[in-house]
Amino acid sequence: MLHNIKELKKFDITAIDGPIGTVHDFILDEKHWTVRYLVVDTMKWLPGRKVLISPMSISEFDLVNGNIQLSLTKEKIKDSPPIESKLPTREYEANLVHYYGLRPYWSDHSFWKEYTPSSELTKPNSEFETLDDYDGKSTLRSFTEISGYTIEAIDGYIGHVENFVICDETWQVRYLVVDTRNWWVGKHVLIAPQWITYVSWPEKIMRVELKKDTIEKGPEYVPEQVITRDFEDEIYTKYDKPKFWL
Repeated sequence: MLHNIKELKKFDITAIDGPIGTVHDFILDEKHWTVRYLVVDTMKWLPGRKVLISPMSISEFDLVNGNIQLSLTKEKIKDSPPIESKLPTREYEANLVHYYGLRPYWSDHSFWKEYTPSSELTKPNSEFETLDDYDGKSTLRSFTEISGYTIEAIDGYIGHVENFVICDETWQVRYLVVDTRNWWVGKHVLIAPQWITYVSWPEKIMRVELKKDTIEKGPEYVPEQVITRDFEDEIYTKYDKPKFWL
């Protein structure tokens, strides 16, 4: 199922033995546009502390009550390595996956990259590489950081990143929600990360392989709407892009 990030940031997080806090932010891998961690604000439980939770530790979504259930105990989370910076280093990630007994996503380029079923995400890996086997390069970005980035078409400015749509099975970013208010007043459009051809992280600019008139002729996205496969089909048809589900 698809969810927008602003919706999920309202969700509570619950361990096996009780609530631990709320979703504060999401951290993604810029290479594969996949969520690697939820940043959880532990609020009154562990005042002043935030913890990183891998999607591999999520056991259930309760959409009715706005809750994400974890397969971890509160004690396990409490004793996890403390966050040392806004974005984790590769060394910190290695320590974290070792602590939780998870598979390091960067050790297998075919793992957790395309449309991996959630059942595969939770399979533990008994053989962990040492830090010497890692390239040491972190490619992580927070959603808070990317929100507000300028989006340009081939022939000019179209808007800025306002939100993200993710799939709760694969944790991939399916779409960026672009607010076009300064160009196409009051409208929002969906742009797939695969259509981005250029990114300048220092300048906070992304460029997509579409022309402005093509985007203007495409379907408008209403932030509260449910994204159906028919709606996705309309987007990909209007933009003349190959459909990932075929």
